[in-house]
Amino acid sequence: MPTVIISQRRQQQRQRQQQQQQTIHQDQSNIERNNGSLLSWILSWYFGLLSGLFHSVFNAIGYVIWAPALWASAWVYLFWLILQLPLTALKWFITVLHTPAYERSRNKRCVLISGGSTVQAVHLARNFYKAGARVVVCEFDGLFGLARFSTACSKFYTIPQPGPRNVVQYIKALRDIVQREKVAYYIPVSAASTAYYDALAKPHLEVAGCECFVPDTSEVTALDDPLEMLRRCRLLGLPIPQHFLLRSQQDLFALYERNAFRTGRYMMLAAGPAGMRDRAKILLPPTVRELRNQRQNEISDRRPWVVIRDPGGDHFITCTTLKESRIVANVTCRVDEDRGGLVPEERPEIARWLERFFARSFGGRINGHLSFRLALSEETGELVSIGCRVGVGLPYVCHTGIHPRLVWKPCRHFSRQNSAVRSGTLDRQSLSDAVASALKQPATIDQTAPHLLGTVLDKRESLFVYWDPLPYCAYYHLQLPFRRVAGVIRAQHNPPLAVVQ
Repeated sequence: MPTVIISQRRQQQRQRQQQQQQTIHQDQSNIERNNGSLLSWILSWYFGLLSGLFHSVFNAIGYVIWAPALWASAWVYLFWLILQLPLTALKWFITVLHTPAYERSRNKRCVLISGGSTVQAVHLARNFYKAGARVVVCEFDGLFGLARFSTACSKFYTIPQPGPRNVVQYIKALRDIVQREKVAYYIPVSAASTAYYDALAKPHLEVAGCECFVPDTSEVTALDDPLEMLRRCRLLGLPIPQHFLLRSQQDLFALYERNAFRTGRYMMLAAGPAGMRDRAKILLPPTVRELRNQRQNEISDRRPWVVIRDPGGDHFITCTTLKESRIVANVTCRVDEDRGGLVPEERPEIARWLERFFARSFGGRINGHLSFRLALSEETGELVSIGCRVGVGLPYVCHTGIHPRLVWKPCRHFSRQNSAVRSGTLDRQSLSDAVASALKQPATIDQTAPHLLGTVLDKRESLFVYWDPLPYCAYYHLQLPFRRVAGVIRAQHNPPLAVVQ
């Protein structure tokens, strides 16, 4: 009996062992099966990633091949990187050759100039450089830094273009430059954007110890806004052109229904705070049918527009310098539409108009450069104001090296030899004074050639001086060819309006 019981127990133990072995075997097979499925999933994911990557690279290569604009931009960028090093080395060599060692090593007061892509900024930098200052130039991202190549420019910075959404970033960028370079004076050219943003940055820069040669925001608004400019001229009793205020599209179409634009030339200018920042200007066609073919702009109470009739006579552009609300320098140029340029002229009636315009105070001390656009009325023969821009205009290139002494107190290291002859009175320097002093003074090696009365301003002549030739070369051999290439590419990707319609 015990033997039977023991055998049954052994059989039960064997069965349990067999069941355990079977369970272990099944678990091992399940683990191997799961490992195999996981490995296959990893391999499939990896090969799928590779195929997706190759597909993306293939699409990118195909896009580059079929997109000449991107291809041309890449080559231009590569060419610019290759070209920048020898140009920088050549600029350093010219600086060492022309400037003495003690002049390069001594501490100088620093001037910050914006608008480094313009000819007037290059001329402004040269004048302050000859006056004994260290010049730093800045320009917006995406614009050609013409002043970068000038030996007068010690540092060049790019800053974000200001707008309603990035005013803080713009002010911060200017303040960082002021603090890094220890800038003592800031002169905005305000060519690519309105001076309103520079006026907003003015109190922040003055806290950092930088004096700003730009009016306050209220004064910029009164000058840059065409509607406010017309109101001020009317208040002062100055002649104003025929104009219409638009606050809706219906106002514009109503003028066309009255045949108001059949005769003469009419310009529609953006007014108000928003329009002042945009600087929008549209030449109105004579018929409403042609107007409908153009891109429609927003006209509302928030974005009003003003339509101004062209007086029809000669047009003039000034570069007027104000110091403590007094006119300390002025250059007047006539717009030559036939030859497409500016002709410096001496116009006493324009000088009297400016004196009358600034006879009544704006409520504060105005410092800065202003550019007025005036026209002689064909009907009355009176000077009529078409508009004003706060900033340095192209006629500034007529100024000689004496101009920095008018807007900023001379540096103790100022060299009279490096500037033009001081005029008889520093309260006023017109173009005739600059030309007369240039004709009386023998040519010196450090003086730029002034423009004479009655000759068309030529950017070629304005840019070229023997001790600073790189801006001339960069403008005519880099900037202008790139503009033509960009224009061709833009024309290929922007079909005519008739095709779009």
